[in-house]
Amino acid sequence: MKRIAINGFGRIGRAALKVIMEIPELEVVAINDLMSIDNAAYLLRYDSVYGRYATDIQIDGEYLHVRDKKILFLSQKDPAQLPWKKLEIDVAIESTGFFTNREDADKHITAGAKTVVISGPTKSKNTPTVLHGVNTEDGKVAVFSCASCTTNNIGPIIEIIDRRIGIKKAILNTVHAYTASQTLVDAPSKREPRMGRAAAVNLAPASTGAAIATTKALPRLEGRFDGVAIRTPVPVGSISDITFVAARNTSAEEINTILSEESKSSRYKLVLAVSNEPLVSSDIVQSPFAAIVDLEMTRVVDGDLVKVMAWYDNEWGFTNQMIRQIQAL
Repeated sequence: MKRIAINGFGRIGRAALKVIMEIPELEVVAINDLMSIDNAAYLLRYDSVYGRYATDIQIDGEYLHVRDKKILFLSQKDPAQLPWKKLEIDVAIESTGFFTNREDADKHITAGAKTVVISGPTKSKNTPTVLHGVNTEDGKVAVFSCASCTTNNIGPIIEIIDRRIGIKKAILNTVHAYTASQTLVDAPSKREPRMGRAAAVNLAPASTGAAIATTKALPRLEGRFDGVAIRTPVPVGSISDITFVAARNTSAEEINTILSEESKSSRYKLVLAVSNEPLVSSDIVQSPFAAIVDLEMTRVVDGDLVKVMAWYDNEWGFTNQMIRQIQAL
């Protein structure tokens, strides 16, 4: 059984705990976050997107009791000071959003963890980006990044199409649910001016590093893939819109056949799904897949200009991908 610690108990940290609770070979033994244990229990129990967590949650001093699991709750600012050696931590999930570079993530190794999984993109060149299914074996290292929800969504599709047809160049637009990086009311933003506009009432164009991060997992596409985002007023549920120039002539029927075949393969059966249903964003909330290809939306113009669209729950789908990669270690 792998012993897991979660550093950062936000949206991804809490989702990770819920996913891990259903996997017998994984066990969360510690959580580190600067919020109070009472607030942590409250946010775990009640969720505005996923509803009430239907399991027993109790507080006993410095421990959270979730169902039959006793989980130590810590509030330590410096990851290097966490008791990971004493707790025999196999994997530390770094989900604060702050310790994404290699130097900071290595503090968990200093503390005694055997492996660190960064639940977000990293700019550290010596830290691999690993997308489960796409380049699973690259995760056999001490520290790696699972990139972003969008990278995990588009990565399998890009890998499949490039392998089976070939991609000359591509561009992404992700129509993405709003996140904590935006504001609820108009306010200054350090990131981008439009990220400071009220999230729940605006379509907000934004940059995204998802396409570039995909090329870290698929370096053969470096320099040939970029993208943008439009943040939308929904709390979860996103869709990627990938347009690419194919290396040879194809058709919408062939593209859909290829993606349908790959969704049944041992490599991608838990990662990629396809659908002929007229889905909308609320239909894919709490989907565990990294991508659900909307087959009705596939288009091909003049033989080689291709558009593929794929749904994803940008919290739950990503978290499941990260946990799959941890299981594969």
